[in-house]
Amino acid sequence: MSKRLTVHLAKVKPSRITVKKKKDGKLVEQSKMVLNNTISIYGLESEADIQSELNKIREDHKIAKCPDNKRFLWKAGQEMYYVSNEK
Repeated sequence: MSKRLTVHLAKVKPSRITVKKKKDGKLVEQSKMVLNNTISIYGLESEADIQSELNKIREDHKIAKCPDNKRFLWKAGQEMYYVSNEK
């Protein structure tokens, strides 16, 4: 069964994108700020694949650490990522 890895990133800067919206029957370009603070990787088969992808992510990004014990999946100080089964 395939697995999905979802990683929460720390210190991510917002980026600006342009979107087209309909206004008065015409398409108008508007800019919008977007914050992409998670990365999901699909189709992983083994624990080795998961660790390999985590290492690749660590090279380019900083994985968020859990700030407190109020989270369901993590304890304070743990890296915030999880693995789930794909349908």
